[in-house]
Amino acid sequence: SGTGVVHQAPAFGEDDYRVCLSHNVIFKGEKVPCPVNANGCFTSVVTDFAGENVKEADKLITKHLKDHGRVFNSGTIVHSYPFCWRSGTPLIYKAISSWFVAVEKIKGDLLKNNEQTYWVPSFVKEKRFHNWLEDARDWAISRNRFWGTPLPLWVSDDGEEVVCIGSVAELEDLTGKK
Repeated sequence: SGTGVVHQAPAFGEDDYRVCLSHNVIFKGEKVPCPVNANGCFTSVVTDFAGENVKEADKLITKHLKDHGRVFNSGTIVHSYPFCWRSGTPLIYKAISSWFVAVEKIKGDLLKNNEQTYWVPSFVKEKRFHNWLEDARDWAISRNRFWGTPLPLWVSDDGEEVVCIGSVAELEDLTGKK
């Protein structure tokens, strides 16, 4: 309860991302600002804390803000937090580059086609599947883990050229190897 100021970090949470989108802080399809590297440390964009692990920097940031007279009150709220099951270290929810199917662009067509589909039992058409389609969002189809969906895409370093390999024969032709 009470009032306060909450920061929004669209690269670090679904709600933050959604709120920033709805208030035009960021725009869909554009790169989301992310001052944290793959090791969980601040990048040079965060000049006062560059190279610091984000979780370990909490106390340093609070001290910095207090030293500059920018803190009215500070405290700790205990809540559940995800940890790596292997190492026991805190996990960071962080946006990564992904490939998406633009489902939101075709949602109208999907709903229309659902109306023309004969479902057994019928409630699937009117309730379960309809509700799922109604709330459908763009679908992330890429992953950065070995168990993810393999996408046969070759992308140039500058991102300008994308080649989708459609067959083993095409792969052999492009690589010159069998």
